[in-house]
Amino acid sequence: MQTTLLDLLRVDHMLVDVPATDAFSAIRLVNAALVQSGHTLEAFGEDACARETTFPTGLPTQPVAVAIPHADPPHVLATAVAIGVLRSPVQFSQMGTDGSVHLDVHAVFLLAVKDQAKQVEMIQQLMKVIQNQSLLGAITRLDSPGEMHELIRKTLTS
Repeated sequence: MQTTLLDLLRVDHMLVDVPATDAFSAIRLVNAALVQSGHTLEAFGEDACARETTFPTGLPTQPVAVAIPHADPPHVLATAVAIGVLRSPVQFSQMGTDGSVHLDVHAVFLLAVKDQAKQVEMIQQLMKVIQNQSLLGAITRLDSPGEMHELIRKTLTS
């Protein structure tokens, strides 16, 4: 059975007002939701932080920049996506650069993919959400995970 982004959306994996102070704390705080639900181990957050230093994941999307951190699957127990809207933007290095270009990221989309062969496919599905400017802007203004879940689900099914 093919897993789609729509299948993976869960309210308990959507966070608002995440009090991150930098890129690494943002990744760890968002990963905590996946740890709590049994989808990843804490080590997955550390793996994603380590990967971020070598392969930055910040994207200069509009109206706000986002990051899509991810890592290899050894510490993934089940495929999941967690979305964290940050209380205040934090700097991530821009994807495709040597790390010297920084973006003020407002939202983190953490991908935990159990089957590494499906990682690119999941990123492609996620890009459809990230490239929807009105959806992305709305997500960053919502006050609750339930509202975020409903808005993304409604957008993906329309």
